[in-house]
Amino acid sequence: MGDFLGSLWRAITGVWSLDSSMAEWFRNYPQSLEISITIAMLAGISTLLGNSVVLFWNRIRGWRFGVSLVFNGVSMVGLFVVQSVVIALVGYLITGDRLTIFNAARAVMLATAPLLFGFLELAPYVGPGIARVLQVWSLLALWTIVGVVYRVDYWQALLITGLGWAVMQGLSWALAKPLSALGNRIWRLLSGSPTLLTAQDILSGHQFMPVEFDFDVPAVGKGAE
Repeated sequence: MGDFLGSLWRAITGVWSLDSSMAEWFRNYPQSLEISITIAMLAGISTLLGNSVVLFWNRIRGWRFGVSLVFNGVSMVGLFVVQSVVIALVGYLITGDRLTIFNAARAVMLATAPLLFGFLELAPYVGPGIARVLQVWSLLALWTIVGVVYRVDYWQALLITGLGWAVMQGLSWALAKPLSALGNRIWRLLSGSPTLLTAQDILSGHQFMPVEFDFDVPAVGKGAE
């Protein structure tokens, strides 16, 4: 266990510092799958923790709270799968090397290490800005890891990562209406309330948020009177 935790910390700090030598070590490490899954799980927990606090602040309790967390988790898993497929396909078109979805998923999950700070997104006013910084940081980490996985230089890795990002944006645009409608329908059936979720949110890793509250606290207070 001690060795695993030490390797886990090495992988996390290596991703944080965008260390390509760490990615090379990770590629051949026997427990790389376990480490990447652990990092992705911790990143997901951190992100969901921030979201859960927001849910509590807005009086989302009981089974609705549980369903919201499940939806958040499913959306993140779906995002990892889509990103893995896109990276594998784009990388093959550029390099001619076939990267299995398994290896692509390891790379994508490893690149989520910056999202370990996802709980900071709950900070008032600066939360959205922190979320953007973490997304860019994760993208830079993926750029570094892709270069090692495909054994290409920084520019080719940038091309693969950039095209992968562009494809994700294209998917979010093309699937905007059906995914948004599906997400809202499922949430309505379970909670009776609409959400702020859009297809762009699904494909960018944003979280579900029920729309059954008002952020205007003074207005709410006056209404109660």
